[in-house]
Parts: sequence; C-alpha cells; structure tokens
Amino acid sequence: MPIPLKGSADLVYRDYKNRLIITDYKFTSKHSDPEAIDGAKLIQSAFNYFLVYAETGEKPYSMIFREFKTVPNRDGSRQTKEFEIVFEDHPLLFELFYRYYEDVTNVLLGKQVFVPNVYAMYDKEVSLLAYIHRLDQDEEREKAFKKHKVDNITDFLKKRIQKDGAMKKYLETVTSKFVSAETLNYKDMKIEEQIKMKLAEHGLAVEFDSKVQGNSVELYRYEPSVGLKMSKIEAYVKDIEQVVQKAGIRILAPIPNSGLIGFEVPLDERTYPTLPAPKGFEVAIGKTVMNETRYFDIRQSPHMLVAGSSGSGKSVFLNGLIKQLLQIPRVELHLFDPKQVELFQFEGERKVVEYQSHHASIATSLELLVEEMERRYSTLKVAGVKNIDQVSNMKYKFVIIDEFADLGMRTSVGSLIQLLAQKGRACGIHLIIATQRASTKVISGDTKTNFPTKVVFRMGKSIDSRVMIDEDGAEKLLGKGDMLFATDAGLERLQGFNS
Repeated sequence: MPIPLKGSADLVYRDYKNRLIITDYKFTSKHSDPEAIDGAKLIQSAFNYFLVYAETGEKPYSMIFREFKTVPNRDGSRQTKEFEIVFEDHPLLFELFYRYYEDVTNVLLGKQVFVPNVYAMYDKEVSLLAYIHRLDQDEEREKAFKKHKVDNITDFLKKRIQKDGAMKKYLETVTSKFVSAETLNYKDMKIEEQIKMKLAEHGLAVEFDSKVQGNSVELYRYEPSVGLKMSKIEAYVKDIEQVVQKAGIRILAPIPNSGLIGFEVPLDERTYPTLPAPKGFEVAIGKTVMNETRYFDIRQSPHMLVAGSSGSGKSVFLNGLIKQLLQIPRVELHLFDPKQVELFQFEGERKVVEYQSHHASIATSLELLVEEMERRYSTLKVAGVKNIDQVSNMKYKFVIIDEFADLGMRTSVGSLIQLLAQKGRACGIHLIIATQRASTKVISGDTKTNFPTKVVFRMGKSIDSRVMIDEDGAEKLLGKGDMLFATDAGLERLQGFNS
C-alpha cells in the first residue's frame, strides 16, 4: 500500500471455538438498523481486519460492534445491542474498502479533490453498492451493464447481489427501496426523491440535504456521496427535467461556497417582490433564492452590463435601478435612449441632467463626458487624491444607455464608451448599458473586460449566455425578472423586483 494503515482495535480475543474476534464499543442515542447496509461499519471492519491480520498473522473471523444506548428505552429493555460482521460472509466489504482506500490515496497524492463521506451518505443501499461497483464512472458502468445484459443500475444491482452469495440477504432491502426501471413510478415521489432516484439510475449517488423556496425557484440541495466530477451531474439536466416534468432547471455543481449540489426547480406560481429603497449607494438588485434582498454598492461595479431578450425583465430592472439612483444624494444621471421608448418617463427629473434619444446627440454627449472625465482627473491631481471619494463637492455620474447594440456598432460611439469604461470609475463616472442582443459583434472582449458586473436575463440561445457569462444557463431563465447576477464574487440567481 502506498500509504500504510496505522491504528489499533478496541479489543481482540478468541471465542470458545478459538476464532479471532474483534470488538468495537460505541455509544449512541439510537441503535443501528441491523437490516441496513452500514458503510461506516463496513469500512471500519475492513480497517480493523487488516490491522489485526498484520499484527497476529491470522485472519480474524468477525467484528462485533457493541452499541450502548445513552437514552433509556421506554419499555425498560436492555440498553446494549450487538452487531456482528463475519468477514467471509461479506466479500463486498473488501471491495468497498479498496475503492475507498484508493480515493483517499488519490486525494493525498493530489490526483482528486473529493472523498466520500461514509458516515453521512452510505446508510442508503443503492448509494453504497453503486460506489462499490464503480457505477459513477461511465466506462465502468457501461462495461458492467453490457456484461450483465441490463440497461439500468437497479436491475444491475439485483443481478450482481444475487451472485454475491452472502449478500443475498440485502436483496430484499434493495428491491423494496429501488425497484427496476420498468416498474419505477416517479409520479408517486416528491421532487427531492425524483431527482435522487434519477441520478441513482446513472450511478450518481447523492443524499438530500434541504430545500429552500425563493420567489421563482425552489433550490433542492444534496450532498454528493461519491467522488464524481461536477460535470457529470450537469450532463443529466435533461433527465432531471424529464422526470420532474419542468423545463428550465439549473444545476449548481457545486453551490458557491458550499460542498453541496443544487437543483433550481421553477415554481408553478411565482411571486414578484416590491422594489425597496436603496441603502446609501447600495442598490437592491433582486431577491436571492434564500428570499433575501441582494444589495450591491453601485460604485464598485465599476460598470454594469445588462442583457436580456424581449419580455425577460431587462427594462423593468433598468427602471427600478434609475428609481433607486434618484433617491441617492450626490448623484447625476445621463439617460441615453436611442429607441425613445424606455427611459423617456424620467426626462425632467431633478437629478437627470440630460436625456438624449438621437444618435448624433448621444455621440456629442459622450464626447462631453470624456472631456468632463479629463477635467475631473486634473482636479483630483491638484487635490492630491486618487478618487472621487476624497472630493466632497464632486458628484457621481451614472450614464445609462438602453439598447447599446444600436449605438455600439458606430465606431465613434463605441470608442468613446470604451474610453469612459477604462478610465471613468476613479473620477466617479459609471456606465450602465443594456442590450437585447448579446452577439460577439455587440459584446466584444474589451467590453466584457471593462464591464465585470453583469445582469443577465433570459437569453434566446445558450451561445448568447456564453457570450455574457462564459457559461450556459441564461437560456433556461424564466423571464419576468428571473436573472443571473455576475460579479467578481461569482454568479447567483435572483428574482427582480416589480417596480
């Protein structure tokens, strides 16, 4: 073994038949189920088997787990219970140990990053057996299915267990919990069970953790029980949509800042939260799946790119953002509306210093903003400071452009926008540009670099999603404010406000 085993057994003795017995003592609030396959006990048994065999030179006969229940039984019965694992009767015990040992070794050698949690996960028979038989690995699963002439994991396990002699006693348990695909009735299951079962059919074992209901989706959270690649789970999104009978399911593998896997399942009836007031320069972007308001300091953007097809909620979001900016002191707004239908209602507001709708006028205004930017840098230099935060009489300017695609294709306008995007932040000039089209002609590499904050609503195609956020997902959004909010901190799904 590349990494040796070290440890000692609680107690080793010979029984009346002169057989070598290993005993382990456990304190518990609840006795284990003698009929269940307990992965933790199997691993510990194999571990002790090798330790004792190496020490004595003799194969141990069995391992006995003696459990002491710390909570009194209501009927006054004994607080102790014994569970015996006879090594000759459990050939799969060693297969489990070798697989688990290999995973641990690979992690320590830097070849993989995940080790299964046997204590949390392997109280479920199909999870354990799928792991033992390497059904989480595509090539191994296909080879095993072909050999036993089956096409799904449940039928394979039933055939495999029947050939494992002493493991036959588990067949009834597995059959009762995991029937063959031919008789499987997903309609009688809850969504969390449907997702788990569908993944189990493909050899991907997960354990349901919890469910969180948001405004647009329910987030079903699972803990993975095998060292599988996250990309494997993402490959089965269509299978999950089919069994749950809902389109637009998004998989988080993993959930950011978590070891869990998430499935965002659209709600049949959505709720639309009311737009709250800003908190200083922190504006409300939307509601998280945890039903919390996501605030974001608009000055830290430094610039924001908003995209979404017709009916996705892009215009409502822009209107809500402008309404919040109008409530913030030290703010001036420049509204550029080439389609003349989205932002006109804000013309004349006290903090709206200009509203332009003609291409020529917008180009002229952008030129003046570039000149203003240079003057501001001169002012900062004279004052000996680096940014607008240190100059109390200088206002923040937010330049909001609707339908950037109509303007960005014009060379002069595009270059002015790029110049403002590259240098505007430190002197308090921030751009918020929106577009329906997300082609590479409209959203160039330079544009993406200068606009690190992105609000992405439903897009027509997955390629549009990749242009915006470098991954699929926006094409699965539900419309009407369902968005992906991308910042340097990561990507999260939000429900926009009904402003």
